[in-house]
Amino acid sequence: MKRMTPKAWVLLSALALSLVAGCNRHKEAPGTPGGGSPEDAVRDSLELIRDGKFDMFWQHALPPADFAALKADWPRRNAAEEPINDDDRAKFANGVKRLTEPDAEKKLYADLRPTLVRFDREYKEQMPLVTGVAQSMALTAIDQAKDLTIPQKRQLREAVNVIAPWAQTVPWGDQDKAKQAIAVLVDTARKARLTTPEALHSMDFTQSMASYSAMWLGLKNLFNVYGLSLDKSFESVSIDTLENTGGTAHVKITYTLLDKPIQTDATLVLLDGRWYDSDLLQSVRNQHIKLNPAPAASAPAPAPTTTAAHPPRDPAAPVAAAKAR
Repeated sequence: MKRMTPKAWVLLSALALSLVAGCNRHKEAPGTPGGGSPEDAVRDSLELIRDGKFDMFWQHALPPADFAALKADWPRRNAAEEPINDDDRAKFANGVKRLTEPDAEKKLYADLRPTLVRFDREYKEQMPLVTGVAQSMALTAIDQAKDLTIPQKRQLREAVNVIAPWAQTVPWGDQDKAKQAIAVLVDTARKARLTTPEALHSMDFTQSMASYSAMWLGLKNLFNVYGLSLDKSFESVSIDTLENTGGTAHVKITYTLLDKPIQTDATLVLLDGRWYDSDLLQSVRNQHIKLNPAPAASAPAPAPTTTAAHPPRDPAAPVAAAKAR
């Protein structure tokens, strides 16, 4: 076998850099729990999200026992929070039918075309006002969200402030782009295998991840039609460790969205020699506790059904405070 020339190595290195910002590194099997370093943990998570491999993402993002708990909890996590009424059921069924029936693309475009014409004639000049109102509403919703961390809120605010000016320049009335967008929506609906609301909420973990993957990849393709490449943002990522003390690390994540730089940060925790995102892990553990409340003190404890270690039962104890093991 011939050895690779220095030039070939340079080309391979450039290719690796173009896929995900970072230096050459040992590639672990997709879905391997945690990362060998804080940077690897974040980078591998982003790669899996980029590619819509959500089942592998969760397997990577959580320690084995927490991943097993997530899968076991999934039917209740995925259940509808409120009963589905007949009106919502009928609207859902009609929407799925329109997106998946034969010649759906032609029928949907025929219905949409008069709106596109009217948009260019009557509403195009109002887009700055419309996007301004939408931007204000989005920022308010972000500020009031109780389940978002401060870095997440900051990142979302920056993203909204980048996307709003872009939305004002998008040719929403362009009929050729509308045809492409409709084709993407129809293809996505078919691949997501949508049927009824009940079926959507009764999916097991594997089925849900496949459906989410189809919808995520479809969303990326839809944005591509109008000039917003999320893959380009993923490719621009750089990850820097700001602090690594004991079992906790603080990393800075920088990427571009529509060529504008955005920064966020994350705290990672070292558990059993592997690195995990502290906020994500704590959120999953809190949800597990919520879905599996501890039995009353007077009630006998049920017999254990698995030898795997259970996640901590105290949601008040942050994961980031855990000691390295």
